[in-house]
Amino acid sequence: MKSVLVLSWISIGNVPAAVAEVRRRGLRPVLVSERPDDPHAASCEDHVVFDWDAEEFPVLADRLRARDVEPVAVVCMVEKLTEWSLALTAHYGLPGGDGGRRVLASKTLVREHMRALGLSEIRFTGDPRSVDFFPAIVKPARASSASYLVKRVDDREELLSHLKQLADAGLGGVELIAEEYLPGTEFSVDGPVLDGRFHPLLAVEKPDHDDVRHHDAGLEFHPPQQDHVREGVRVLSEAVGALCADRGLDQLWLHFEGRSSPDGRTELIEINLRSGGGQIPRSLRELYGIDVIAVIVSMALGTYAPDEVAAVRERPMIGWMDVEARELGTVRVATTEDELLALPGIFSVALADGYRITRLEHENFFLTFAMTGDSVAELREHAARVLDTLEYTVVP
Repeated sequence: MKSVLVLSWISIGNVPAAVAEVRRRGLRPVLVSERPDDPHAASCEDHVVFDWDAEEFPVLADRLRARDVEPVAVVCMVEKLTEWSLALTAHYGLPGGDGGRRVLASKTLVREHMRALGLSEIRFTGDPRSVDFFPAIVKPARASSASYLVKRVDDREELLSHLKQLADAGLGGVELIAEEYLPGTEFSVDGPVLDGRFHPLLAVEKPDHDDVRHHDAGLEFHPPQQDHVREGVRVLSEAVGALCADRGLDQLWLHFEGRSSPDGRTELIEINLRSGGGQIPRSLRELYGIDVIAVIVSMALGTYAPDEVAAVRERPMIGWMDVEARELGTVRVATTEDELLALPGIFSVALADGYRITRLEHENFFLTFAMTGDSVAELREHAARVLDTLEYTVVP
């Protein structure tokens, strides 16, 4: 049976959904992760343990060869593992192994290429100590998820203090990028890239975004309602499309985030080779009937060929919230998913009773829910009912 590698780090990467899709196609899922006790290993045909941080690629290739694993595809939905995915696909001559994608593995490379193409004017540097513009955002250039280690610094003293904290925590070796902080409204866009063309399908306005901790917060919704956000989505989608055409990209899904200000400035924040998380996959299914995990597995195999890509749908209006706990411990939720699904307008709920919070430097979402409505006001009413109904505690 032909094998498909499913890459995971700290047990993230949409492994259960990816494995189910691989099995549905009659293929053999092989998990590659750094945890010998990975909870997803039992769902796979084989499990290759590999330390992403301490071991080199030849070691991984040798371990796969020793297990007689000759993959036909690599499924990766973890930013930290993008370069590993590219190395594997190139090594085995698989779809996605072309050099065009390598620019997307690094936020610094994306910035440099966007600037070279005349698609961005944002100030940035790969050497945070050289920053001469404030406020600035400092974040990992390659290894990033759930807003981990993303920090705004307003002056040089705060910058140096942050860099010292990272060094003291043993993170001084993390490759960083510092970039200009952009005021305005944050948004995200999801869609496929086919034959060098990006097709935006889901555009999400984030009016309640936490600009202090740089975490998603409050209500998010499709389609955007503010004029400057709608224009920002158009401008940035065209810019990303130009980048895709320049790099000759094909058979991949993109989720990117941007900011747009009322005075007309729009810039990319970051770009990911996966779908957005939380309720974004469920919302894509609600709007277009798309199973985005199935699409991503098809793309990994190089076989995604829809008769046509759907035109953007703006109805029904969809909104969602991700609810975050803000103290260390284990989340215990008394409310059930069925209780929340019974509330007006709610069509999707994911509750993580028992979610463990071990650090506060990244987003700790234990509940996410999606809803439909006729306006932003109605979506906020639906969300308020959910939050009023929700009962939970965090046990140290």
